[in-house]
Formats: sequence, structure tokens, C-alpha cells
Amino acid sequence: MVFEEIMVNQFLQSFSFPLLDLFFKGATYFGHPGLWFVLGSILFWLGKEKQSFKIVSLVLFASFFSGTLKYIIGRPRPIGILQLEPEFTPSMPSGHSTIASAMASFAYFSKEIQNKYAYILIGLALLTGLSRLYLGVHFLTDVLAGLLLGTLIGWFVFKLEHKLNKMQFHITRIKEEFLVVLFFVIVIICYLFVPAEFYGSFALLGYFAGYAIYRHTQVKDILILPQTKTQSIIAVFFGLGGLGAIGLIAYFSTGLISQVTFFISGIFVTLIWPIIISKFVLKREKQKLLKIKRRNLIKKSAKAKKKKK
Repeated sequence: MVFEEIMVNQFLQSFSFPLLDLFFKGATYFGHPGLWFVLGSILFWLGKEKQSFKIVSLVLFASFFSGTLKYIIGRPRPIGILQLEPEFTPSMPSGHSTIASAMASFAYFSKEIQNKYAYILIGLALLTGLSRLYLGVHFLTDVLAGLLLGTLIGWFVFKLEHKLNKMQFHITRIKEEFLVVLFFVIVIICYLFVPAEFYGSFALLGYFAGYAIYRHTQVKDILILPQTKTQSIIAVFFGLGGLGAIGLIAYFSTGLISQVTFFISGIFVTLIWPIIISKFVLKREKQKLLKIKRRNLIKKSAKAKKKKK
């Protein structure tokens, strides 16, 4: 079976030329967790926290299950063909295909977007799978397994959607202490067992830690969202700049420093940057109020002068 599958890769690569190579290298990013994490960040900063939560949840489930199965199955990457994108983890299932199909599947089942756009996402998921074959980093069965797994994950998250939206933590003092201990246990487990190539998962851990604080404390009540299109653009532009800077530090670091920095990048999305945005918006609103007061004072003084005359 491996030989027949290699023939599929070879057939696709027989059409290889620089422009097509570039196209498939771009298309494969539709299944990259970083792309969806960035999209989830943007939505969060624009006040669409529920949509952000769903997207990042899909990334979490898809990455966890595909990553776990990779190491359980332990299938090596294809050899004897051109690898246009270096990959060092096991091969089955395709993580990119899993994430791409999870997004498409959820969009299709939830009907949150029009059917025609859901079908576009399905087409992009299939294109992502094709790109993994063309780039020489997966066998055909890896891609098919990833597409199937992602479809199941999208359906599963769709079924859980109402529960995820309605989750409310009525935390007593004892439960609060238990959750703090549980959180640090999870962090320690991740530190001990997550391979270096999956350190990006700490960003997801940071995202959900910040999200829990944001949703279930008084922080949410005191934050102010961008009020104008200009403020939204500024919030997203500088937010992505900050997230990118933290991400680069995490990517080029190693060990504990990398893990902590990725974790900070997640908290940056759901807690640190929203607080900064809120202060920026509040400052702008105060400046507007001051300008309005000054105008009113000028108008009043002008009217007073006219009455005197």
C-alpha cells in the first residue's frame, strides 16, 4: 500500500514548477493552527468572543487528537520523494487536514454562515489535503484519516456548542482552590510530556486560562471594546504586532522559556491586550468628552458676548 500511495505523491509532483510549489505552500496554511489562532485573536479583540472561543476550541480538539494519534501510530513520513516542506513529526493522521476539515465541518453543521461559504470551506479543506500530498509530507491515507477525524471533531464541537456557550462556573472557595491546583497539574503534565514541536499548544493553554479569568471575574464588566472602525483597526494592527513579537520570541526560544512565552501569548490575546485596548478606548472617549465640553464652553461664551453687545 505504501508503494501505491507514494505513486500518488509522485504523480502530483510530476506537475511541479515554482509557481505551483508556491501556491500549494500557501494553500497548506489553511490547515495551520497558527492561522486560526490569529483569526480567533482578531475576533476576540473585536468583541466576538463566542466565535473566537469556538475557533480556538476546534484548534485545540483537532491538534490534541491528531497529535496524540500521530505518536500512538508512529508512522514515518514518506521517503523517496521530494519534500517541499520539512516535517519531523510522525505522519498519520495529517494535522493540517484535521484542522481544515474540523473548521469546514463545524461551519457546515452549525449553519452559522451561508451554505455557499460552508462549501467553500469544504473545498479549501480538500485543497489543504491535496497540498500535503503535493508537498511530499503525507501519504494519501494520512490525509484521508485527517479529513475524517476533522469532520468528526467539527460535528462533535457542534453538538457541544450550546453547552460550551452556556457554561457558567459558580465557584465556591473550595472549588476555586481545586481549580487552581488542577490548572497547575495540567501545566506540569504539559511541561513533562508535550514534545518540543508542539510547544505552541501552550498558547492554547494561555488562551483558555485568560478566557476563564475574562469571563468569570469582574474584568469583563470593566473592559470597553473598540467603539469606532478606526479604533478596531488600531486594536487589531497593534495587537497582531504584539502577538507576532511574542510568538517570534517563543518560536526561537527553547525549553521552559519557549513554553512560558507561548503561554503568555495566549493570555495576551484574551486578557492583556483587551485590558490595553480598554484603556486606549477609555482615554479616547475622555478626550472626546473634553473636546465636546470645550466646544460647548466656547459656544456659551460666544453667546454671552453677543448678549452683552
